[in-house]
Formats: sequence, C-alpha cells, structure tokens
Amino acid sequence: MSTPTPRGKSGGTSIVFADNDPILMEAIPELLRAKGYEVHPTRDGLETLQTIRRLKPGYVILDIVMPKIDGSRVCWLIRQDAGLRHTPIIAFSALSPEQIRRFPELSADAYVAKGPLAVVANNLLAAIRYLDERGGGDLEGGIFGYEGFQSRRLVSEMLGLKRYWETLVRIFEHGILGLDDEGRILLVNPAATRLFGRPEIRIIGEPLASFLATRDREIVQQTVGELRKARLPEDRQLELMLEEQSVCLRLSNIVEDGMCLGILAVLESRKPPAKAAPARR
Repeated sequence: MSTPTPRGKSGGTSIVFADNDPILMEAIPELLRAKGYEVHPTRDGLETLQTIRRLKPGYVILDIVMPKIDGSRVCWLIRQDAGLRHTPIIAFSALSPEQIRRFPELSADAYVAKGPLAVVANNLLAAIRYLDERGGGDLEGGIFGYEGFQSRRLVSEMLGLKRYWETLVRIFEHGILGLDDEGRILLVNPAATRLFGRPEIRIIGEPLASFLATRDREIVQQTVGELRKARLPEDRQLELMLEEQSVCLRLSNIVEDGMCLGILAVLESRKPPAKAAPARR
C-alpha cells in the first residue's frame, strides 16, 4: 500500500467527497465544511476522476460502488498518475474488510464503513486525523467503524457480477469500450489499449471521438447523440481510422425504461489479408 504525502493539518485542506447517496451527499460535505474544509462533492466515478485531476485535493473520500467508474478503479487510476499517486484516499464503503482485501487495486490509505450518519461523520474525521498524524499505514491501522459490521448480501452479489463482467471484457480478442451517454470512455480492455497505442490512464475519461481521424469525429459524435436519444436498443456499425489503422466500430446503446444508460463499443482492426505465396514453377 502506498504511503501518502500529508497535505498539512490546516482546516482549509480541500477534500473531494465522492458518493451517489443523496442524503450523504448533502450531510457529509456540510459537516466537513463546518470543520473548515473546502469540500467538492461528486456523484459518479468519472466526475470524481476529472475533479481530482483538476483540483489535486488534499484528501479524497471515495465511495466504492459508484456509477460510470467504480471507486476501486478510480483509486487505481489515481495511483498510476505520477502527479496524484500520493493523494491520501479514504475508502468509504459498505464493503467488509474481507471484501476489501479482494480488490488489490483499491489501495486506499484508510477505510471507513458506512452506517448511521453521526457515527460515520465521527469516523471520517478520525480517519482524516489518522492520515494527518501518521500519513497512512497498514490496512489494519486505518480501519474505522467496522466493529460488528455486516456487509449487505446485495453488495456481494453486485461485486461478483462485476468481476465476472470484467473477466469477460479482459479476455475478449477485440477492443471493448464502455462509454457514457456523451461518448466519454469509462472502461477499456487490453485489446483496445493496443489499438489506441497508449495506456489506460491516458484513455479513461476522454471522448472516443478525440482519438479518431478528423473526418470521423463528427459522424461518431452524431451516432452517439442518436443512440443517446433512442428509446429502444439500437446497434450501429462504422468504418473508421484509429491511429492510422482501419477499424470497424460497433456501437450499441444500453437502454432501461426508455433512457440511455451508456453505450458499449467494440473495435475490430481491419488488417489487410495476407498475400498468397507465389506459386512454384
């Protein structure tokens, strides 16, 4: 586990608070501001990552189960960024300590269990003090609020499905991208990083169109817009240029109750057919 560089004990330290629970989103920032902190609330993993990159906060309080990009992946992306990797991160979740250990990419510096608001508030402040005084430490030392903790079965089931999906995406031979409804990249598999010719950290959060040849950007943005407005699932196929390669791009919207939740993109390289060996005479 990485050791953060403390940002000082001043009450003016900035905090990015990431959670999609509306009650916590209102109550926790208010409490932290009352203690003198500058708080920037975010509601999903993409917004959280972009806010952290922009502000370089003193601390991040990070929910794990979030829309768009989950907290464990946000944590991993922060640790891969040379300018952000020492940012102190407090994982704020309904995961049990045993579940936390199953996520090696969740390299937070302290862990706070969700629970009653008054208890949670005290534990978050205790975690911040812990990081101020010790600069982080081992997993056991930085755990708060897990006495008698019972993880929710639904959370365990969701995490199991998530692992199953991630494994399928990782081993797929074609490039797989998960996009939000505006065409920004939320997920990328190893095959796609090879097609892009760059690491995941330089892909996540960027618009898919920004990586394409100029002549292809408008048609991709237009197609994403059409899929976003569609009330039923639709599939589109485009022939494009990506990093001087000819690729086939398949786009499928994910629709629930008539609303687009995101877009699945499949990239397939159009490699020229191998030339036949000359016939022997």
